[in-house]
Amino acid sequence: MEKEKVLFAYLSKNALYVNKALKKFLPKDNSLISQAMRYSVLAGGKRIRPALVIIAAGLFKAKPSGVIAAACAVEYLHTYSLVHDDLPSMDNDDLRRGKLTSHKKFGEAPALLCGDALLTESFNLITKSKALPENINKAVKILADYGGYKGMIAGQAEDTFESGKWNKKSRKILAGKLKYIQLKKTSALITASLKIGGVLAGADEKSLRSLSVYGDNIGRAFQITDDILDVYADKKLLGKKGSDKDNDKLTALSFYGKEKAELLAKSRVKTAKNAIKFFGQKAEILNILADYIIERKY
Repeated sequence: MEKEKVLFAYLSKNALYVNKALKKFLPKDNSLISQAMRYSVLAGGKRIRPALVIIAAGLFKAKPSGVIAAACAVEYLHTYSLVHDDLPSMDNDDLRRGKLTSHKKFGEAPALLCGDALLTESFNLITKSKALPENINKAVKILADYGGYKGMIAGQAEDTFESGKWNKKSRKILAGKLKYIQLKKTSALITASLKIGGVLAGADEKSLRSLSVYGDNIGRAFQITDDILDVYADKKLLGKKGSDKDNDKLTALSFYGKEKAELLAKSRVKTAKNAIKFFGQKAEILNILADYIIERKY
């Protein structure tokens, strides 16, 4: 419980810092697309991905102010993915974080363009980081690789196109597909956040590999826990309606059942924590975060 308080205090302080920066970077004009961008980005959230950028950079003694633009860029890209994910052609959700989804608030076309704008601006924003030019270039490539068609998009596509079909395939094939979805749909942007923070701060390759293993595994644990909460959590706390079960999606819960899924999530957290042991005490907040990911209620 004490560790959880430490994490909440850190995340709350970090969210205030990130939100202040987001308000600074977001467009100020009154166009429909700019309104949709502000609405979508500032709708709430724990800002975990921006926090990971800042934490990773801090492991190598970089100040938050030097990577805050990159942290906000990651949140831009994450928000764009949520806006598009909620569209009628995808998950067709009415609520996100307890508020109307962007297409319900502004219409489908403005929501689609809002997502496009956030995606494009994420690459503009990351270039404003205070780091060596070569490190900024590396960070831009990471964002593109992990957020693009080989990364997050690939996972989202597999998740979407398997709806209603997954129970017709062999369990061996499905186990591989499920791992792929977890790594690409969820882990990709989490790992990218860590690597971007590390790269901007000049991290060595060994450290970046360790951060990648940590990110891949807490991402998988995050998705498994999401799958469970999607069915068992209080919908008011989740701030959404419907579930992946309603859409007949392949999830850890539908494939393994609740008990085994929970054990798998714990295993992923253990692997994640082992990967960052050599960072010592300065990575303790990452250990606490890993535990929280599978203990959260929403």
